Amino acid sequence: MNKKPTVKDQIKELQQENDVVSHMLAALVEVLEEKGIMTQEEWEEKIKAKIEKTARSYRDLEIER
Repeated sequence: MNKKPTVKDQIKELQQENDVVSHMLAALVEVLEEKGIMTQEEWEEKIKAKIEKTARSYRDLEIER
């Protein structure tokens, strides 16, 4: 019998997937730092810029409604 996952189960699975992606990105940044390609600060600035750009585009969509 196939039991339908509960909301709690789905949230837990998403949290686990998020943790895996977070660890993968952290490992990637560590390798980039070790190779002298990018610093943690540069990585954080890129992330911040992308978040701000996305937030602006979402705000623009809200204004158009």
